Amino acid sequence: METTVMNVAVSQGIWAVLAVFLLIYIVKSNEQRDTKQEEREKNYQTVIESLTEKFQILNQVQSDLKEIKDNLFNKN
Repeated sequence: METTVMNVAVSQGIWAVLAVFLLIYIVKSNEQRDTKQEEREKNYQTVIESLTEKFQILNQVQSDLKEIKDNLFNKN
């Protein structure tokens, strides 16, 4: 398809060729950027999941510590 569009643009002149080339270049670079963005988002989701697990562990430790404090203070 790209070659057909370029052939039509060549018949229309240099400005048409430049415009079509620029359009194709932009579309391809956007596709590459989108791919990188998807990969970055997957990495962010992995980090968020890891931090969520660690935060749950921290909440459990906090709960255990509170229970220990309550038991210590209630014995006195």
